[in-house]
Amino acid sequence: MNLPAWTGKLDLEKFLNNTLQVKHLSKFGRIGRSILKRFMYSQLAILTGIKIALGKENPLVRFTIENDPPSVYWVFRIKPSEVERLVRKLGLPEQFELCPIQCLTTDEPEYLLTVNAYRVSGLANGIRAEWSIFVRDEKNIPRFFVVDARSAKNSMDPVDVITRASKVIHEKRDGIIFTQIGEGENVFEATITLPHHPSPVTASAEWVSANDYIYWGNGICDRTFYDAGLANAEQYCVDNESSKLQDNTFWNQFIEPESVHVLVLQNSIEFVISPWENIDRLHIQ
Repeated sequence: MNLPAWTGKLDLEKFLNNTLQVKHLSKFGRIGRSILKRFMYSQLAILTGIKIALGKENPLVRFTIENDPPSVYWVFRIKPSEVERLVRKLGLPEQFELCPIQCLTTDEPEYLLTVNAYRVSGLANGIRAEWSIFVRDEKNIPRFFVVDARSAKNSMDPVDVITRASKVIHEKRDGIIFTQIGEGENVFEATITLPHHPSPVTASAEWVSANDYIYWGNGICDRTFYDAGLANAEQYCVDNESSKLQDNTFWNQFIEPESVHVLVLQNSIEFVISPWENIDRLHIQ
């Protein structure tokens, strides 16, 4: 701050008092700023839309995993004898390699397959479920790799483009979470009795950072940005005595019958997602 030449101490005090005095917002000032905000940021949004349409910028879309019903992860160990066969069945893109990952900070890294059921709003809406494995990307960092996605409502994914609505139920009633994915002979069905005094658990750093890029079967990935809702999630484990499971899906043949963990998240998770972020950089064989 450049001060003028002062004639005395009183002039300096007067200047500082006038400069540092709080300027209260008037009704007219609020209206003017409100109009300016709407105009200025609407123009920026229009410009961003044009850049996205021209492929000069990636979209950023809100994606919220709700906490009612709680999001649940069933974490299964892939049978050692089935690791190679699973890789062959999936036909992973050549840049990926199935890898072990540490789930909780108390775990050793293992080859894992997860089933995640949750309610979402934003980019997609309603109840969804996904089967995922973990692969190393070109930077040798473990990433989520979605191998099967289901939705109770029509939605989009980069593999099938349109995810047709199917039977996906995930609800909480009277302290019990009931989940059903699919129906008939190939159903995944689970019932969780929630503990009265759950003990919190902590996910490992690599488990959390695996969400930075979530890959799909054809190599396309969603780039995600998240806050402490995921990085420091409020979650706990449910023991196998409190979790009943029937799994007749295709994926059951590759995993051990009892889950390693059943993780229940208590908080919602706010994401901003850049969907299909790498599609223009993918090498097509």
